[in-house]
Amino acid sequence: MMLEFCTIFGFLYAGNLVSNLLSVPVPGTVVGMIFLFFSLHLKLLKLESIERAANILLMNMAILFIPPGVSLIKSLRLLEGSWIKIIFIMIVTTIITIVVTGKFIQYLIGRLENGKPVK
Repeated sequence: MMLEFCTIFGFLYAGNLVSNLLSVPVPGTVVGMIFLFFSLHLKLLKLESIERAANILLMNMAILFIPPGVSLIKSLRLLEGSWIKIIFIMIVTTIITIVVTGKFIQYLIGRLENGKPVK
């Protein structure tokens, strides 16, 4: 199990390293997850080799949001006067997410109904 966690965190570390070296405007953890995704997709890494650790992280995901939440609460006065903008952005991005997800699901359902395999 420890090897599974080390593998996942190794990808996160590699993403942070690449992000810092190349000065890309994407967080290193996101770059690391992209590396992990492509390693799984290209079959360089088997899902079984990280599945248990990944499931544990997914089951405890709420705990991972506590530090950013505390930081946000500590910075509330910086957000004063921006509440209308923030609420507007939240509403618009929620609508966009719902529409894109709905269209994608409709596309997948259409492919399945036409007998085309979903890859």
